[in-house]
Amino acid sequence: MITDRDAGRRVYLIVGASGTIGAAVSRRLAGREVTLGLHYRRRRDVIDEIGRDLSEKGCQWEAFAADLESEAACERLVEDFFSRWDRMNGLVICHGEVHWRVWDELSWEDWMRIMKQHCLAPYTLVKRSLPLMARSGWGRVAYLSSISPKYAGSAKSIHYAAAKGALEITMRGMAREAAPSGIGINGVRAGFVLTPQQTAGRTPEEIAERIKKIPAGRAGRPEEIAAAFAYLMSEEAGFMTGEIVTMAGGD
Repeated sequence: MITDRDAGRRVYLIVGASGTIGAAVSRRLAGREVTLGLHYRRRRDVIDEIGRDLSEKGCQWEAFAADLESEAACERLVEDFFSRWDRMNGLVICHGEVHWRVWDELSWEDWMRIMKQHCLAPYTLVKRSLPLMARSGWGRVAYLSSISPKYAGSAKSIHYAAAKGALEITMRGMAREAAPSGIGINGVRAGFVLTPQQTAGRTPEEIAERIKKIPAGRAGRPEEIAAAFAYLMSEEAGFMTGEIVTMAGGD
């Protein structure tokens, strides 16, 4: 339950907080008057490291472990978070992996796994969260997308691009429904950022070649992506919903 000290704070759930961008978003939001729930699947050690940084900034936080491979698991995560603080004001979704595989080698299971992670799980999380945010008449949802739908992905990421494209369409539709309740739903299209998921399976030469295609001449930094999330979760973003902010160096 909320203590007197935390009564004026907004509470945000960060899904995928143990990932590189999720961690950067958590640290960026910690400087505000917010309380954070940090979701992770396996890496509790990473969450504890992030938590130490948050505590040093005076940010209250709590860890929530969940494997979001089913509708029930997604709903349970939101319910556990809400029961901890009796309210929910914000949801950040940075959950999901990149599974590089050439398109004609993809199985039905490959497609289902990537669609569940990048579209069905976010949809379920948002669907369950909206009624809880509506109770206070104020809410923010910000989700991580990718520039991959813009190019239909590469030969190894067509399924990922399709899932992100489906996510963007789904969230835009939900944004219209949530707007009368004072809730904004927006996304961040991230370009090439040097994270373990983006570099896994790529040679140094392939990474260098990918960076050459970026007009800005460099890869993005997680902290830059986190800055966009911080705005979308703020009071200042109140008249913005159903939109996608692109952070890709001109790509």
